[in-house]
Amino acid sequence: MNELYEYDSVVAKHHEETSSRVLPLVSWEFYGEHLSVLESFKEDLNTLKKITKNWNFTRDYYQEFIQEQSVIVITNPNLKIVYASQNIEKLSGYLPNEIIGNSPKIFQGEDTCTKTSAKIRTAIDSETPFEVSIVNYKKDKTPYLCQIKGFPVWDKHGKLVNYIAFEKVA
Repeated sequence: MNELYEYDSVVAKHHEETSSRVLPLVSWEFYGEHLSVLESFKEDLNTLKKITKNWNFTRDYYQEFIQEQSVIVITNPNLKIVYASQNIEKLSGYLPNEIIGNSPKIFQGEDTCTKTSAKIRTAIDSETPFEVSIVNYKKDKTPYLCQIKGFPVWDKHGKLVNYIAFEKVA
């Protein structure tokens, strides 16, 4: 085990000046999986950074996205989808580019509760956060129970600019 520690120390010293992410051998078991998750979400995180740079939003979308593995859907104030994280395909069967420009109603169907939809509409109209579980439908029309945490988003000047929703199977 000492040999591995010495090796790790030498490799770590070598890589201190590089921008690559290198984990010591003894830490692979603990951190390797987390690093691969981060790498898979890298494109989404970069896009989210750009979208959110002028937001006055205190919720930690990073935690929701990485730790909770929630899907992130962002709409404009008119409720047209402007962004969806890549993991939406696993949740709904839709690719992000298939839902951009559509209303979130694209996920609703025959068994979607109208009372829950009305609750969401009331929260949106009053610009307040909401949390609901609702029956949504995948691209192939398979129903699933979706937990949605939705939030209005204002810019730094107090103007409503987006809505953000964190979604996952309930």
